[in-house]
Amino acid sequence: MPFDPLHDPYLDDPTPFFDEYLESRPVFFDPGLNYWVISRHADVKRVLREYSTFTAAITLSPLEPPCPAAVEVLAEGGFRPVPTMTNTDPPQHTRTRRIANMGFTARRVASLEGFIRELVTGYIDRLEEMPGRRADLYRALNYELPARVVFRILGVPDEDIAEVKKGSESRLLFTFGRSSEAEQVDIAAGNARFWRYTEQLAEDRRAHPRDDFTSDLVHATDDDGSPLSQQEVSTILFGLLLAGHETTTNLLTSSVRRLLEFGLWPDLVEDPGLIPAAVEETLRFDSPVIGWRRRTTETVTLSGVEVPADADLLVLIGAANRDPEVFDEPGRFDIHRSNSRDNLSFGSGPHHCIGAPLARLEARVALEELTRRLPGLELDGDPEYTYLANIAFRGPQQLPVRW
Repeated sequence: MPFDPLHDPYLDDPTPFFDEYLESRPVFFDPGLNYWVISRHADVKRVLREYSTFTAAITLSPLEPPCPAAVEVLAEGGFRPVPTMTNTDPPQHTRTRRIANMGFTARRVASLEGFIRELVTGYIDRLEEMPGRRADLYRALNYELPARVVFRILGVPDEDIAEVKKGSESRLLFTFGRSSEAEQVDIAAGNARFWRYTEQLAEDRRAHPRDDFTSDLVHATDDDGSPLSQQEVSTILFGLLLAGHETTTNLLTSSVRRLLEFGLWPDLVEDPGLIPAAVEETLRFDSPVIGWRRRTTETVTLSGVEVPADADLLVLIGAANRDPEVFDEPGRFDIHRSNSRDNLSFGSGPHHCIGAPLARLEARVALEELTRRLPGLELDGDPEYTYLANIAFRGPQQLPVRW
């Protein structure tokens, strides 16, 4: 089957493509994207871990160069991110990663459980008041919850949810999508507005520190005693205000969808102890990030195929999580699977997602409260799901339920 990750049928359901690539062409060059596509678990894990051979430098580059009008809009909007964490390699990556880790220490994440539970409870209270006992759970809970949690860490006011969510979508489509020139200009304008928001947030905390991670970030110093630059701080915030909630929204939505779809909701109602395993199986079965990028620094062989130096790679994390060499019957959603945690949804190596413990905590708490309060939850009819057209982030944009 031809590889076209930005359109149906791949966009609607990439799993048949994953199956074919894993079996018959685990490494191939796609002229449409001008990327080498990598699918097997061992290869994907190697690419993500071996930064000296597979640099992260292109990870956040636009999938294709923006048109001149979009470039002008970005320049006029003051868009000026610099390489910091996601698109750098050690030792540069190590410097900024150490500082960013302060926002996601085990103690800080654990301290958020009560706050997350209170948020989830509030959303469910509003759900139970809805007429007809029907709702789009994506909009009614999953869309906002992760944003409000990361806002708590960063010190962002809840009333900015709509602005940040809109900015996040602009950045996602600008970086990982492909649009017409007219669409690029509009997306670039949204991207620039989102960038200015992070700059203003950093400037405010530099002048008026508060008890939040953004204040810690702008006043932190590296091992040499040097602070991060204003651009570095804004770039880190720019990343956290996308990845810090979009991926968790995808995880929450896919978790509930699959548990209901496969009739496993009653199992969690009866035994909440199964919930962490259900979260891991969702990460494997429906990775919130299905593709990521690297570039080779030298000629390398993957699954017997020689890939040249300076080649751009698209590693299919979603395919790696369904590799039959690692997961028995990978097409089966099995919350009793013993090795679900071998999924690569949060990456591997030095770039392993710093927010992984927080995402797992949010998903666990949400499922605990939903199964306790709404034991009769079920899908409303036969839902049709849509997805944002991009190569990296994947999650249903709706989840109609009834109870």
